[in-house]
Amino acid sequence: MFLNKYIVLLCLAIFCKFQNTIGQSISDLKLDNKQSILNNRAFFLFPATAKNTARSTDIMSTDHNINQETRIVLDTGKMRIVFFAQEDYKLGDKDLYQEILKEKNKLGFRTKILKDYDSIISILSTPTTFDSTRQAILVNSLVVKIQDNSIFKINAYINPEAFKLKDEYIKLSEAVFRTLTKGSRINDLSPREEKINIFGTKKDFVISLPQNYCVTVDKKYDFQVIHFHKFTNYMDTDRISLTIYTGNHPSYFYHEYELDEKSAKKVSGKFLEKKIEWLTFRDAEKDMFLKEQMMPSDDIEKDLIVHIAMISDVGSLIDELTKIVEGIKIKR
Repeated sequence: MFLNKYIVLLCLAIFCKFQNTIGQSISDLKLDNKQSILNNRAFFLFPATAKNTARSTDIMSTDHNINQETRIVLDTGKMRIVFFAQEDYKLGDKDLYQEILKEKNKLGFRTKILKDYDSIISILSTPTTFDSTRQAILVNSLVVKIQDNSIFKINAYINPEAFKLKDEYIKLSEAVFRTLTKGSRINDLSPREEKINIFGTKKDFVISLPQNYCVTVDKKYDFQVIHFHKFTNYMDTDRISLTIYTGNHPSYFYHEYELDEKSAKKVSGKFLEKKIEWLTFRDAEKDMFLKEQMMPSDDIEKDLIVHIAMISDVGSLIDELTKIVEGIKIKR
């Protein structure tokens, strides 16, 4: 009987020591693995076994753009922490910290400035409550304003298996976030002209971009999607989206939003100096304006279809996007 009790106590002691060792090994992991974030927008140091692993996509979707997101994964047995960074297409000013503090306080976060030097400010927000039933449990969130005043966000998530050591993962993610250094890639936000090759052809779209706009391009096997992004102030909630699809199998957005073509107002316009008729929708319930059209474009490439779609919750922004679209030219 005494021997059995001794064995049980010994096993409990070993288990507790093992648990403590795991906890210490998580928060005290050496950070010597330098990883690029958002294609050299910034850098952080991670534990040696952390890997840059893009999210998977289905065969009908484009791969995730390295200028728009970065996913760093660290596995320790069945426990996992994921650092997920995204371009925010926002601009910060001297009031950024106060804006984030006000925003995060309402959501139950503790917020503090982590770094403020060398043209960088980083602001850390840590949840005060956690939902352990979620597959991805947020443990830390960092907003970063870099030298061009644009903002990206990087969040740290753990899986349910790691929740028992959440405090250690909170410490680890903050330690990673403290290693932030700026990168070499900055966003050109000046008014300018850009050339975008039309996928599968030797021709280019020539696009005049206004102040604070940029373009990203996604490709798959037989199609291309050009995304236009407008950088707005951090607290600006206006929605704005412009995409140009080139390929052979486009689909109208109004179907996805369950809108009826009969409700569309047809508006005259032009694209590549040709007259077109835009389908325009106003959905008050979704607080959305949608303007789109498909144009067969054999003069660019046989059987090619160009689909253009503009979305916003502000009518004047649709006009702004239309002006960009109607100014596009072709370089042959």
